[in-house]
Amino acid sequence: MKALFKLSTFLLLLISNYNSIAQNRVTDTSATCIAFWKNGEHRVLQITRGKEKYDSAKLKSKTSVTYEAHIKIIDSTVNSFTIEWVYKNFRSSDVNEQSLVGVNTIMEGLKILYKTDDVGSFSELLNWKEVRDFAFSTIEQAISSKQENNTITDALNQVKAMFQSKENIEAVLIREIQLYHSPYGVEYGIMGEIIETELPNITGGAPFPAKITKKLNELNLKNDYCNVSLNQTIDKEKAGPIIVDLLKRLAGSSRKDAEVNKKDIDGMEISDTNEFVYSISSGWLSRIFYKRTANISDTKQIETYEIIEKK
Repeated sequence: MKALFKLSTFLLLLISNYNSIAQNRVTDTSATCIAFWKNGEHRVLQITRGKEKYDSAKLKSKTSVTYEAHIKIIDSTVNSFTIEWVYKNFRSSDVNEQSLVGVNTIMEGLKILYKTDDVGSFSELLNWKEVRDFAFSTIEQAISSKQENNTITDALNQVKAMFQSKENIEAVLIREIQLYHSPYGVEYGIMGEIIETELPNITGGAPFPAKITKKLNELNLKNDYCNVSLNQTIDKEKAGPIIVDLLKRLAGSSRKDAEVNKKDIDGMEISDTNEFVYSISSGWLSRIFYKRTANISDTKQIETYEIIEKK
């Protein structure tokens, strides 16, 4: 069961992996989310994040955090945008909520610098070492306050070991930024489209096979409004052996914790629901709703984000 606890935590760290291919900007039946930002433009986002944990269908905990992201276009070229993202005004429903998967929500005042391509899709984190060092400090504080719980301490240490590369920091520690830029450069059609993809495995194992459904939900040219969705599910049949391998590595020397049966795999659910609303003329997003469901054995975790542009 310890390994299953760690597994459900790691699965919440999986990032969405959408292909950025800008095609037609807009037709009667399709639209591509493209950024037309200008140097010096800025926005303030209100972010609400919620987490629920269930054991045998019973709600065990429910927490939420609210904070702001202040974003500014500090450079614009033909090929890219450079953006400054700063977290402010963090408020939590639980003053003790410092779980590892929420470490990026308590980066109060940290300035994050990154680049996107010409259509607004995320390219790279520029000051990744600064972000890493801040995360290390936060994790060490969390470990020192939870020494009585060996399972949590061990999980924290394992994830800290993963924060040694730029790629993993981009995958885990700036999840809101990755989420914000995920719809850009993607063409959405009114009929919808299912594509196969792979999610990076930050533990170093094989990537997780997944399927993405992208769809244009509503297009209103008169009101400069577009609503699109990107929904993602793990391919359980193909991902089963990868999950078993991950469980064994998380369990370490404990053979009992590594045990997993076909029922656990068949009952596994790892799915994302994403909805984005944006301005066709500017490309700025006005609302994002994200929900991830990770159901492993009798353990279920639901994580949500709602990001709204503050006027």
